[in-house]
Amino acid sequence: MEEVDEFDRRILALMKVDSRRTGDQLSGDVGLSPAACLRRVQRLRRIGAIEREVAIVSPKLEDRPLVIVVLLSIDGHNPKTMDEFCRDLRKSPTVNRMLWVTGDDDIVLILHCSSMTEFDEFVTAYLNDSPVSGYKTLVSMRDYNVWDKR
Repeated sequence: MEEVDEFDRRILALMKVDSRRTGDQLSGDVGLSPAACLRRVQRLRRIGAIEREVAIVSPKLEDRPLVIVVLLSIDGHNPKTMDEFCRDLRKSPTVNRMLWVTGDDDIVLILHCSSMTEFDEFVTAYLNDSPVSGYKTLVSMRDYNVWDKR
């Protein structure tokens, strides 16, 4: 990947919060002309520094207001088994985010569920009869949306 400079890093930090910012908006925060900011954004897309731009949809609008964090421990750590298991997990509409982590647990899942019944169905479909040796769940009481700095 091509090098990025401090201006690029500032643009990327702003784009992580709101990827729809205009050249004029970026210009005021970055200290470059609007045209220069837009050229940099186009270059950052072209070189893969910006992989894609997505809409963060409220789980409430998707009828999945329940956010559950699941910490998984995996038996054996066989890379092939882990890859297959993770591919299966990605098929679930409740899986919003999946991280392979270090520490006591192996995988962290962020689930958006419509109810505890849907979570129970997820456990039955994906965690029972799987390489999971144990799991812990954390049910979110409030989401502070740290990416939303507005």
